Amino acid sequence: MKTLNDWITNNYERLHSNACRIVSNPDKASDCLHICILSILESQEEKQQMLLDGGKLENFITMCVNIQWKSTTSPYHKHHRKQPQQESEYIEWKHNIEDEERTQYDLSCDCIFSELGSLHYYYRILLTDKFIEGLTYQQMNEKYKISKNSLLKDIKVGVQMLKTKCIER
Repeated sequence: MKTLNDWITNNYERLHSNACRIVSNPDKASDCLHICILSILESQEEKQQMLLDGGKLENFITMCVNIQWKSTTSPYHKHHRKQPQQESEYIEWKHNIEDEERTQYDLSCDCIFSELGSLHYYYRILLTDKFIEGLTYQQMNEKYKISKNSLLKDIKVGVQMLKTKCIER
C-alpha cells in the first residue's frame, strides 16, 4: 500500500494535467481526479498491485477521469455536476398541473369528441379506427384496402382538421 501512495504522490502533477486536458477546468479536474484516486485506494490490494506492477496505473486513472467526467451516472456527476431540484417548487408545480391542466385536458377531449362527429364520414372512420380502436396501419390496410401511405396522409389531414376546429372554438 505504501508504494501506491508514493506513486500517486510522485505522479500527481502529471495525473492532474491529464485530468485538466479532459475536463478543461483545474478545480473540476481536481475533484474528478480525487474521486478516481479514492476509488483506487478503496479497491482490493491485488488489483492495486496489478495496476502498479504492470505500469498501467496512469492510463487507468486517466480512463477513470474520462468516464467520471462524461458519464451521467458517475459519482462525480451525481455530486458535482447535477443541479439539485427544490422539492417545494416541484410539488407546487405538480399541484398546479393537476388543478389547471386537468380541466384543459377535459375541455380538449370534449372538443375532440364533439368535433369528430362533425367531420366527413371518411375522416371520422379513419380517426376512430386509428386512435380509439387502436388499429395499426396494416390492419386498416387490410380492412379498407387503402394503401398505408394514403391512410397516413388522410389521418394527418383529419387530425389537422380536428386541431383547426378545436382552436377556433
